[in-house]
Amino acid sequence: MGADKGLLNHQDKLWATLASDKLRSLGFEVKFSVNKNQESAYAGHFSEDKLILDNPSLDVKGPLHGVLSVHLLNPDDDLFLLACDMLSMDVAVLQQLMNTFISEKSFEAYIFKKNGHQEPLCGIYTAVGLRKIMKMLQTGVLEKHSMKFVLSQLNVLEIPVEAKDYHSFDNFNSHAEVNGL
Repeated sequence: MGADKGLLNHQDKLWATLASDKLRSLGFEVKFSVNKNQESAYAGHFSEDKLILDNPSLDVKGPLHGVLSVHLLNPDDDLFLLACDMLSMDVAVLQQLMNTFISEKSFEAYIFKKNGHQEPLCGIYTAVGLRKIMKMLQTGVLEKHSMKFVLSQLNVLEIPVEAKDYHSFDNFNSHAEVNGL
């Protein structure tokens, strides 16, 4: 898109704010994972204690860099992840994920599966699962750094997405897509 998606506006709010409002409505404290290039721009909109900077010691890129950076600062906490470009995400879908996590405690990650495809950027990653991935990274056996590969290494509970909720998993990557909302 040529711009940081989290700082784009929709309905007079930043995309990052829209995502955080949904998580806050479920009672969560929200923090934003940002890289060094994003830090000053996000600091103009959010307090610095809400920003977690990508850890430069981690030799990974993309979403996994942010996930593991958050984990290093909060090694005993489970992580509820929601990408800011899922603008149509319904809070009820997030609540379903949380309810599943509460009732099924034997998994390392909890995600949705839509049309046979995992949705790794809306999920709960347990501290146990993230420790496992960190150990794999530190010992050089984490072969790929994609979130889908990470999921293949964890004991994952996959929640089938109901047809009525498909729109919640639309991620927006162009101005044209956003204008269609």
